[in-house]
Amino acid sequence: MAGTLRGSARVAVVSGGVLDSDSRALRVAAAARAAGYEVTLIGRAPATAVPEGVAVRRVSVADVIGSHRRVRPRPGLRWPLAYRSAEAYTHRTTLIEARRALLATRGAELALVHRPLPLRAMARCGYAMDWMRHGVRAAWTGARAAQHRAAVHRRERPDARLDNVVTELARLLLGRRAWRVLEPGLLDEEVAYGPVLESVRPHLIHALGHRTLGVAIRAALRSEAAGHRIEVVWDAPPQVPAASRRSTVAADAHARTFAAEADAVVTVGDRLAHELRARHGLSATPTVCRNAPPLTAAPSRPGGVRTVCHLSEDTPLLVHIGKLLPDRGPATVIEALPKLYDLHAAFVVPDADDPYLAELRDRAAQLGVHARLHVLPYVPVDEIAGFLSSADIGVLPVHQLPHHQAVLASRYFEYAHARLPVVVSDVRAMAAATLELGNGEVFRAGDTADFVRAVGAVLTNPKRYRKAYDRDDVLRQWSWQTESAPLLDLYARLLGPRH
Repeated sequence: MAGTLRGSARVAVVSGGVLDSDSRALRVAAAARAAGYEVTLIGRAPATAVPEGVAVRRVSVADVIGSHRRVRPRPGLRWPLAYRSAEAYTHRTTLIEARRALLATRGAELALVHRPLPLRAMARCGYAMDWMRHGVRAAWTGARAAQHRAAVHRRERPDARLDNVVTELARLLLGRRAWRVLEPGLLDEEVAYGPVLESVRPHLIHALGHRTLGVAIRAALRSEAAGHRIEVVWDAPPQVPAASRRSTVAADAHARTFAAEADAVVTVGDRLAHELRARHGLSATPTVCRNAPPLTAAPSRPGGVRTVCHLSEDTPLLVHIGKLLPDRGPATVIEALPKLYDLHAAFVVPDADDPYLAELRDRAAQLGVHARLHVLPYVPVDEIAGFLSSADIGVLPVHQLPHHQAVLASRYFEYAHARLPVVVSDVRAMAAATLELGNGEVFRAGDTADFVRAVGAVLTNPKRYRKAYDRDDVLRQWSWQTESAPLLDLYARLLGPRH
């Protein structure tokens, strides 16, 4: 959109997740605002740590289209008796419970109220008949309810062979349009985000992730038809394996549909940039902008995570930040605690009620180390480095999977800015960076004994590893001030000259 003055250009940063936990969205919005753009941050609530001067539009995505398959599962041949909707299932099962309560009340009444013998005998016979009818109804409802739950479970986890066959047929017959059949929930986001983007009327949309990419492209097409040009920048993260083949194919089809329509693509690593260009046939290699924290003064060690855990300065403490997933290796930390004696582990997580976290806590209890496991909530993005700095080690025990190999994780940069020695698994990007800089130890992914060795090596001489951050101005290279420069140059090329 050549000729637009930066002072009048409006930028919409669109996040598909919760704004408070989306550090990338918050940093992009802050950088654009500091560069003089009028910035609106769009995403899901809560949004309490928004950069100064950035407008916020909170959206609520109603899971209507996406949940239709789950709340109204088709009975089909596998579940012929299943209820056809969640409403029918809830109504019938609740009605059975209510009738059981009424019958129990009737039995209590017969036991308490005095009646002549003939009347009492007749009442008892009627009561027994009512229980027989109720037993038949309850059995029938129970059978239908069990099939309904099985159908819903299969809809939630479509990973059976038949589901995979249907997925492959959709991919072959529909190609890039397969996402409409396989992941209709993407249209729920269109309904939520589309009207907000139309009311903001931005000159540029920065779409984070593939789910918001389609929303941005469609909004730009509608706007251009109305005479208002919108540039779209797609911020593409590493491709994380989905829960099922159906979700994987849907995500790939959706990205392929809209990736080439974006005016520019941004990503978080050089290798990933080349992979994106080859996969989507992009005309140019995506701009690389890693999600590093802003450079600040060295954080002070007292307080922070150590204070929240109520630990003294001489108690060794390692920290893991981020959502807990099996492929991120938190189980390795739990299994190692019995062999690390007085070491404590703090998991800083977005959701303390995560079912997988409950499994980890149970395992810690079985091993007798639950008292040394601490679960803490997220802190604001701009406070992460200071919060973590009082720990002794930052860990990244991720497994050997493709999406871990290509880029340095955001958590790695957070640990670096907290001046923490790191213990990382031997995935390509992190292992190479750690061995080159000397800021930590590398262990074999999934190997508890080797993890124990690496942690012990760091605890023996932590100052040696912390000194690595004082060399070669490494933290300035890994700072948002440095990483955001190519992004702002890209904005300037798309939106026109500086005012």
